[in-house]
Amino acid sequence: MGMIEISNDFQIKSYGRFPEALSEQAQFKDRMVEVSKLYKAMGESYLQHLGDDAKISGSEKKELNEFLESILIVLVMLRKLDFSPIDEEVYIRKDRGLFELRLRFGEGGIWELTGAIRPEYKMKHRVFREWFNLEFSNDIKTFYAVYGNAGLDKTISPEEKVQITKQIDRIIAEIIEMIVFIERFMLFQ
Repeated sequence: MGMIEISNDFQIKSYGRFPEALSEQAQFKDRMVEVSKLYKAMGESYLQHLGDDAKISGSEKKELNEFLESILIVLVMLRKLDFSPIDEEVYIRKDRGLFELRLRFGEGGIWELTGAIRPEYKMKHRVFREWFNLEFSNDIKTFYAVYGNAGLDKTISPEEKVQITKQIDRIIAEIIEMIVFIERFMLFQ
């Protein structure tokens, strides 16, 4: 079982503590690099041996979700430590709230993610490779681009931080949806 629990009626639950290795306030650059490193590593390990999506083994499924969860944690850290430290509770909604996530932060790097996907929410049927190469890579590139543009003048304004945080939230929702898709809808041998 990964760290994200998905009940039969699609209630989502996860919690943890920021890994110490990356949670020092001064390690902003390390966190930024980590997202990119994990994303690239995931691409390399998957796009090579994940041939036909319809046939994915249980261990591949587990490994895919572990990668996604690792990226998710670093993004949650960036959100809390670097871009929007004052937020103690955050709601991320898609499709008029049919897909809703709530992120809460506690003392000492404790975080909790809960959410629900309602039956009316249209889960897109996805081919992992296409999702990874098109949507996910685009989301990640957009995140770095928004950050890069904001940082050109060496200072990131509060408005720019809001834009960056919005992009992080979009990626968090994408990752959770993909984890649910992999766990529940991807056929495997």
